Amino acid sequence: MPSSSAPWIESALAESFQTVLKRRATNRAFDKGIVYRLLGANAGIQETDSREFVLSGPSETGKTIAALSLLNRLAWQYPGLQGAIVRKVFADLTPSVLQTYQKKVLGSRTPIVTYGGERPEWYDYPNGTRIWVGGMDHPGKVLSSERDMIFVNQAEELARADWETLSTRVTGRAGNMPYGLLYGDCNPAGREHWILKRTLEGKLTLFKSYHRDNPSLFNPDTGEITRQGTETMGRLGNLTGHLRARLLEGEWASPEGLVYPEFDLQENVTDDEPDKNKPIELAVDDGYVDPRAILFIQRSGTRIMVFDELYHSRHLGEVCTQEVLDRCRNQGWPTPEIAIGSPEAVELRVHFRRANIPYRHETHKVVEGIKVVRKHIRDGQGVRTLQVHRRCVNFIREVTEGYQYPPEGTRQDDEKPIDGSDHCADAFRYWCWVRARR
Repeated sequence: MPSSSAPWIESALAESFQTVLKRRATNRAFDKGIVYRLLGANAGIQETDSREFVLSGPSETGKTIAALSLLNRLAWQYPGLQGAIVRKVFADLTPSVLQTYQKKVLGSRTPIVTYGGERPEWYDYPNGTRIWVGGMDHPGKVLSSERDMIFVNQAEELARADWETLSTRVTGRAGNMPYGLLYGDCNPAGREHWILKRTLEGKLTLFKSYHRDNPSLFNPDTGEITRQGTETMGRLGNLTGHLRARLLEGEWASPEGLVYPEFDLQENVTDDEPDKNKPIELAVDDGYVDPRAILFIQRSGTRIMVFDELYHSRHLGEVCTQEVLDRCRNQGWPTPEIAIGSPEAVELRVHFRRANIPYRHETHKVVEGIKVVRKHIRDGQGVRTLQVHRRCVNFIREVTEGYQYPPEGTRQDDEKPIDGSDHCADAFRYWCWVRARR
């Protein structure tokens, strides 16, 4: 072959070689995760110097994608990194944020190995990074050692003590990143939420995302709303009250007309466990199609602690009674000495008595019972005798979000709260009226 053809051959070989390299590089980049065009605060958190921050915003602004993209990038950037994905309740992780992480951030061709099957416990990266998974109700190995980074999904669900506990695990001692990082995403909550307070204290940076930061809702080049954006904004536009303010407008807004506005997520919530050597009692609001709520209560001096709950729909009375007995046996708690509930719970009353748990009830006006409950949440001297364990998520949700009076203008002088999100609240009111009226 003439020597004059050598440059052509070399050029072709070089071009072919570069194509291979480019393909390999593309594959490597793809394997490291799906790359998104991040805008606004979603992009801002990728480069922030803050070591503690929360990305807040209304529904569907791309917050979780942005937060998980940051986690994935740091996981690849720092070999051996020890990170965690955390939510308030462990069971809420799999159907939400972990699906997003696996399908929309890691992608189908990821080399990352998942341990734990359908309920993942951790993810292992080829570079030695491990991302743990846990809930504050079952923290397990997530908090058993130092972490370089922790991402909290739906951070508004946590109490301040939860967040501060997590902060003690990212002090930098893990040593695989140059710094420790604690961050989260959230939808806005009430005006008195600890996230806002911690922001005002200068301990936390709060980023705010908007619907226009999500390219699937608004075209980032033209600003025009997309078909998906039209559907999403139309649905959110039908919301009213504090939900509209939070999920459409992205504002921190408290529900109007809360029955128990005195309830405080820091002052009335506890991590304390019951004394297994002291008696316990039950508070019950019966139901079948509507949820049946059963609260586990222990009194110690003037303190009233609601330390666990059962909250089920379509469970027969005999099933719930057995669940109470099983819960007590498994946790080492004594059999409840008494159950207090509504007079309508005829079937449940029979099953409790067969289980040697006496059942009592007393009729009273709802408004009078509410007054008794309020005194235990916070009395006139600021004393709070009620403590609710943070695992009682339905009770806490009701008294902080759902248990409300009718709107102003439709309310009567002696108005009862709206039926609906009141099952745990009613159970505790029955109990207070019989056992703690003062």
